[in-house]
Amino acid sequence: MEENMIMTQNTDAVALVQQEAGILDTSFDNIMYLAEKAEKMIDAMNKIMNAAVKITSEHDWVLIGGKPYLQESGATKVARLFGISWQIEEPKVICDSDGYKTYVFKGRFSMRGQFIEAEGSRSMKDEFFAGKDRKKSIDDISERNVRQAAYTNCINNGIKRIIPNLRNINISVLEEARLDTAKISGYTFKSSKSNTESQETGLKCENCGANVSQKVASYSQSYFGGHIYCMDCQKKAGGA
Repeated sequence: MEENMIMTQNTDAVALVQQEAGILDTSFDNIMYLAEKAEKMIDAMNKIMNAAVKITSEHDWVLIGGKPYLQESGATKVARLFGISWQIEEPKVICDSDGYKTYVFKGRFSMRGQFIEAEGSRSMKDEFFAGKDRKKSIDDISERNVRQAAYTNCINNGIKRIIPNLRNINISVLEEARLDTAKISGYTFKSSKSNTESQETGLKCENCGANVSQKVASYSQSYFGGHIYCMDCQKKAGGA
C-alpha cells in the first residue's frame, strides 16, 4: 500500500512538472479537443477579418503595386468596430548626413485585454515623397506630410496586427466583401510621375503596348502576378 502511495505521488509530481513546463497532453482525446478548438478559432478569426473589411468602403483602400492597402480612414472604422484603442509616443526623428529625415512612431494598442506594440516609419527618401531616383530635393518635400504618413503607418500597423488576417490580403478578399474594386485608387512606382492619366505616366501594356494609367496598372498587378495590362487585355484574359 505504501508502495502504491509513493507511485501515485510520483505520478502526480510528473504531471505537475509537465503542466509547469507546458508539455501538452498527447492523448487522443486531447488532440481531438485541440483540433476542434483550432477549427473554431480559425472560423472566429475569419469572421473578424470579414467584418473588418465589410465595414470599410472603396474610398478606405488604395492599391499600391497591386496590393490592397488600408488607409487611416478605414483603419479607424475597424478600430471603432472592435473597440481598439492606442497610445502613440512622440516620434523619433532620424536625420541622415544628407539632410533627409525619417520619422519613427511607436504605439501600444489594446483590444479586449490584449496588448501589442507596433511601429510606423516614413522617410523623406521614400519614393512616394522624393520621387523615383530621388529627384525631389529636401526643400520640395513636405516634412509635415512625412511625419503624418509615419503616424498613420503606425496606427495602420497596430490595427492590422491586432486584427488577425487583416495584413497581406489580396484584392479577392475585397471583392468577396462586395467592394467595387474598380473604384479603388491605384498607384505603381514604375514611373517617376504620379499622375493618373495614361499619357503622362509612361506606363505601357505588356501585351499590346497601349498607354496605361496608374490605377489600371496597379489593378492589373493585383490580378496578373505583377504584370501590367491595359483594360482591353485584362478583359480578354477574364480579369476585369
